[in-house]
Amino acid sequence: MTRLSLISALLSGILGLSFAFVFPRTTQNKHRPAFLAESTKLNSAVNDVLETFQKRLNGGSLTDEEKRATITASESLLEQLYELQQLSPPQYDDDQLRIAVSAMDVDAVSNMLNAGLNMDEETTDAAFWAVVKAIDTAEEQDQPLPTNVPQMIHHIFDADQHHLLTREKLTTNVTCMQPDESTGLAGAAAKMNYIFDDGDHKNLPLTEGRKCEDGDCCDTCSRNVFPTFATKDESSLEIFPELSALTFNDLEKVSAATIVQFVRLVERVRRTIAYEYGLPLSTILPLQAYSRKYVAGTTQKGGGGGEGDFVTLHTDEATHSGYHYSSVLYLSTQGEDFEGGSFIFNDPDPDEDQIVDETVGTEEEEEDLERVAAMLEAWKRGEELPESDEIMLGVEEPDEDSSWQEDIRNAGRLLKPFVPTKGAAVIFSSGWENMHEVEKITAGVRYAVPCFFTTCKVEEGHYKQMNVGKPKTDECIADDWLHLLLAHRKEEPMESVGRVKELLMKWHYLCTPLSEHY
Repeated sequence: MTRLSLISALLSGILGLSFAFVFPRTTQNKHRPAFLAESTKLNSAVNDVLETFQKRLNGGSLTDEEKRATITASESLLEQLYELQQLSPPQYDDDQLRIAVSAMDVDAVSNMLNAGLNMDEETTDAAFWAVVKAIDTAEEQDQPLPTNVPQMIHHIFDADQHHLLTREKLTTNVTCMQPDESTGLAGAAAKMNYIFDDGDHKNLPLTEGRKCEDGDCCDTCSRNVFPTFATKDESSLEIFPELSALTFNDLEKVSAATIVQFVRLVERVRRTIAYEYGLPLSTILPLQAYSRKYVAGTTQKGGGGGEGDFVTLHTDEATHSGYHYSSVLYLSTQGEDFEGGSFIFNDPDPDEDQIVDETVGTEEEEEDLERVAAMLEAWKRGEELPESDEIMLGVEEPDEDSSWQEDIRNAGRLLKPFVPTKGAAVIFSSGWENMHEVEKITAGVRYAVPCFFTTCKVEEGHYKQMNVGKPKTDECIADDWLHLLLAHRKEEPMESVGRVKELLMKWHYLCTPLSEHY
């Protein structure tokens, strides 16, 4: 029983009156003076009530007018006490917060966080496993997902961001770059080679600026390295074994713990991008995220989890125009779990001349360049092109075992390798300023989580076409978590594609409370 309820009961018992304690409407007046400034009014109310108490104790009876006066005085007294309580908020401690978290008492947790407490890493971990238990219990009992599950998850996401801000971060600012559309025939040839020859990617003519097609990116670009983006437990394949090869398209047999942890890591990247680049969180959505393994001695088979022992030089925004920000989180350590496999930013060497030569030596070469330029325009229109060996100009078939081939490929380049360690992450703008590759893995298996984010806006019409549009209540958020992530149902491929598309478009609404759905 609260102190005010106790006083109300005391007044009711002594006066023999029935008080249904409700704060007077006047407590809503935000312009009333503070409690201490109204001591005269408070003393008067107390005196009125005490005089009534004295009369009752002496065996007297109250007239109707005295009863009304006493009720008025009592309400005034309670109002003043309420104000005093508001000026002195309750005190909480970390032990109480940890108990509330373990009990999934979201209201109590919210009150304690609003009062100034923070969830430390131990408490956040307890909250995570309390959430997993609640999800598993609801599934076992075939019950809807309780609303306190996503609400607690939101608190976990907030705490994760708070913890990350206290950890080491290494930032390198770089000049944003994009393809130069103004170059002549030689530039057109370079673009065509760039399309068909990964090794020629570095020769694409560039100019300063952020392309960010159809999006709203920050006009600054950078590379951010977090040596401890995730703790050892958070990135553990022993605790979360399905993280070794996970996509949102196939969650039927993935544990709730791994699904929530994967979402948690992706959301941590999203919030980091918003913080680092000064973007509203609501404008950033994941366009693709998956965990992938790179195995020594295998051939790359494409994205979405395909194995391979290297990743060729590329630019993420060139791979997909909607990729505006990228990240890679590592689940294994070079030198312990695998050899080779460094992540490498491949930059122009500032000491080398990078200007494309606009001169053409012979009439035959000029004709070749014109032909390539015409093919480039045809390719843009979606027309079928001849085999690549018919249009490659002066590109010799590489000798796979020749070390000089690598020397030639890297000529005029400045390679900046990052050695992957478990729990580390690299987060960077996706434009041509951040060309990168993964060197060949010579032994072992390298596990990583690549994520790609867009700032392209989702049109309102897309939400209206969904069976269930944007969530408007806490129950709707919980239902979306269940049906888009945690249902553990078997799906046909097209059904899976539709679900993942809806999941990514609704990501912000699933990962933030209703108050942030703007």
